[in-house]
Amino acid sequence: MRHKVGKRKLNKPTDQRMALLKNQVQALFMHERVITTEARAKEVRSMAEKLITRAKVDNVANRQLVERTIQKPPMPSESKAKFALRKRENPMAIRKSVTVKKWRDAPHPEREILEKLFTDIAPRYAGRAKDAPGGNGGYTRIVKMPPRRGDAAPLAVLLLVE
Repeated sequence: MRHKVGKRKLNKPTDQRMALLKNQVQALFMHERVITTEARAKEVRSMAEKLITRAKVDNVANRQLVERTIQKPPMPSESKAKFALRKRENPMAIRKSVTVKKWRDAPHPEREILEKLFTDIAPRYAGRAKDAPGGNGGYTRIVKMPPRRGDAAPLAVLLLVE
């Protein structure tokens, strides 16, 4: 029996499920809409609304809690350089350091997600009173779509409410 069990397993092991949900939350914050299955949309909505509620109050503790949930951005360049220096005696280290430089200089949009959440998305909802309906929560909307063509899975669009 599933009494008081509030999460969906989505037919995946825990690590894969959490990675999927974190990636979809990132995509939601980046693009402000995600097309996915209904079950995934409901789980992503739960995670996203908790993060937005935390981000409404911008302080160090809330930033740390949100950073734990959102995927980590790529390692800063100085940390990678120190790692490469430690491995200098290894002949592969030179090749790795060149690869690290190329990778470091490439654009990584996930670096901006945290700032976008705290500076653009959360302030939209900051004016809501806590005791009013939708004061904490109600930041997203799920709109159902026709089933997916290949497997007839029920699809939905998850949107950030304006």
